[in-house]
Amino acid sequence: MNHSVLRRILMLDHVTDERQREHHRRSSTAAVVAGALTALALLEYRLLVEHTIAWDLIALIYVMGGTKIALMLWYRFKN
Repeated sequence: MNHSVLRRILMLDHVTDERQREHHRRSSTAAVVAGALTALALLEYRLLVEHTIAWDLIALIYVMGGTKIALMLWYRFKN
């Protein structure tokens, strides 16, 4: 936030920026996990009920998991 009142208070604008980033990170992580679980549930449904293998959902689950693991390793070794 770049509000003029926050600029006058020492370091308050920095704290609000950090909190906003943390909320954004947590919500993005929760959205990715929810998306991966939904894709997994849809994959199981198609496999058990329709007796078809949805390769696109398998690829999606692997891409989401691989990206999360790669970024976790990147941030671990970068920081």
